[in-house]
Amino acid sequence: MNKITLWTGMVALGVVATMMNTNSVRADDGVPSITAGTAGVPRMDVVDVSSNNGIITVSDYKKMQTYGVKAVIVKLSESDSYKNPYAAKQIANAKEAGLQVGAYHYSWYATKADAQNEAKYFTNYASSLNLPKDTLMVDDLEESYTKNSGVSANAAAFNAQVKAAGYNNTSTYTYASYVNETKLNFSYIGNNRVWMAQYPYQPSSSSLWNSSYGMWQWNSNTNFPGVKGTFDVSIDYQNLIATIANGYNNGIFYQNSQPASGYYYSPSLSTANGGYNWFENGQPYTGFRYYMGTYYWFINGVRQNAGWREAWNMKYYTDENGRALQGVQTIGNNKYYFGDNGTYYLRTNETLQQGNETFKSDINGVLKPWKGYIYDGSSANGGYRWYEDGQLYTGFRYYMGTYYWFVDGVRQNEGWRHAWGYTYWTDSTGRAVQGHQTIAGKDYYFGNDGTYYMR
Repeated sequence: MNKITLWTGMVALGVVATMMNTNSVRADDGVPSITAGTAGVPRMDVVDVSSNNGIITVSDYKKMQTYGVKAVIVKLSESDSYKNPYAAKQIANAKEAGLQVGAYHYSWYATKADAQNEAKYFTNYASSLNLPKDTLMVDDLEESYTKNSGVSANAAAFNAQVKAAGYNNTSTYTYASYVNETKLNFSYIGNNRVWMAQYPYQPSSSSLWNSSYGMWQWNSNTNFPGVKGTFDVSIDYQNLIATIANGYNNGIFYQNSQPASGYYYSPSLSTANGGYNWFENGQPYTGFRYYMGTYYWFINGVRQNAGWREAWNMKYYTDENGRALQGVQTIGNNKYYFGDNGTYYLRTNETLQQGNETFKSDINGVLKPWKGYIYDGSSANGGYRWYEDGQLYTGFRYYMGTYYWFVDGVRQNEGWRHAWGYTYWTDSTGRAVQGHQTIAGKDYYFGNDGTYYMR
């Protein structure tokens, strides 16, 4: 772009004469040379290019991206008789590199009629290049021929004509001293749609200028390592163009112009689970993520279903819907315990009390009966047996209000029992009896004080 720039405390005068059908002479004298990647300078959201830059390869654009460039604004036309012969290739390569693309027209109009004619020339060329109607279309307003008392009305006419062609995403580019000299009024477009050029001698990210406008072009003499030539660079305050479309861009998945973190519809990655996948900083994620009240396990962004998982040096299990499990769970032929406090990890070498039953998990997390009358699938008494310290128990145990006799964990039914130096009798249901009992035609007395032994 052809510019005359007002610096703090001085006006930098530059060459403004431009030959038709050629690129405008740059006024870069005194503008500091900046190398992309220099610490402490403003962001380089946007570069603008013209035929002066020639063909810029996809590789060149990708190198710019590594320094934060998100968009390129390509010069299409000038006055009503010049078209940038490199525009089509500059646009195509920028898009292939994953950059947003805008367009600008270098204006020479001095009347409303001239402004409308130049706007038509601009939009006709944009249409021939198949630029979408939402493309940012910029009126580059800096040429001395445009400086007259009607400049605000002329710029408004240009803007209206561009919109009449269906390009409603418009902007005006100019520089600070131009505005001071012409009293250009931005009411036709609004300050937030203005792209202001002004170059500090020592650009700094801690001293950002022109933040009341949509964009600020802060240097016109920037080089990108590995890329031929120098470029204009701008910071896009209002996301006029640096907004990156949702979806994949140069290998990174974006939402709302930022590398995405979360569960997003992205069938291009995987159509499993309805096409939803998990991303962290724009990359498919592997591991657990908390979502909708529980944890899910993802591999390369894809939610997994039933299976064992390992994370944070712990083991977990997710069910057929991909949710991490808690509590006691039967998996295969074994039971496991995953806690009940929102931690979800498999417990090993721990005891678990459930009512009157105690279990203990082994080194692999398998729950083993430890103490109490516990279902273990045995053939007697509906599959229940009595355990003490993980061993099948022989002897009396108090359960459900009375004493029962067990042999190798199996509850015995009717019969004589001997324990603690006394004799007892259990009935047909295995309960120790009290009081007077007739057994095999004889009367016996077992007390009535809860001691159960035969007197």
